[in-house]
Amino acid sequence: MLRLWTARRRCRIDVVHHVPARVAGLLLTGALLCGCSGPGPAQQLAPPQESGRTASPDKSFDDRGTAPTHTAPTHTAPTPGPQPAWTPPAETDLADRAQYAAALEDGVNAARTQLGARPLQHDPCLEAVAEDRAAALIGAAELVHAPLPPVQRRCPGGTVAAENLSRTDRPPQDVVQAWLDSPSHRDNLVSVDLVRSAIGCVRDGGTDAEPVLVCSHVFIG
Repeated sequence: MLRLWTARRRCRIDVVHHVPARVAGLLLTGALLCGCSGPGPAQQLAPPQESGRTASPDKSFDDRGTAPTHTAPTHTAPTPGPQPAWTPPAETDLADRAQYAAALEDGVNAARTQLGARPLQHDPCLEAVAEDRAAALIGAAELVHAPLPPVQRRCPGGTVAAENLSRTDRPPQDVVQAWLDSPSHRDNLVSVDLVRSAIGCVRDGGTDAEPVLVCSHVFIG
């Protein structure tokens, strides 16, 4: 089972009664997906460039509608593209939370590139923040977003911020596909307004060989 949660500066709630066939095995029927986004669908997408995890300056983010004042970016709907096909390298140890998080980032960037977006730049400051936010959800009955303004104070810079959450023992490619198949998560994942990000994962049950991982994907633009 895969549970997803997403946040951005303003929020909407999506109650999903029928999930796409591709993720029917990952989400419970009637699962609640909390999608928080800015005014309108995500903007799409600058010409692609090389993917990869590139270090970048400090950045951050919010959930409860209290982000720093700024002019909202213009948004346009994503251009449809082929369904991304990606799997992590065979040598990736998916039981290692750091390698799992890195594989998720690579998968997100592979999806963005295939859909015509520039890859997200990996931000070390956001990586530490994402790990802390994920750790705060260990044992939680639901995935609930913490406020985003503290992240913007911890990692200064940027005017737009967002977060996607997951909790599962499934491989990274299943998480990426589930995010793509959920409109509110996809808005964050492919938004051209969000240019830096990081993913932090922590163990929340499971076995040593197949741990359940809570992951926070933090974006900033």
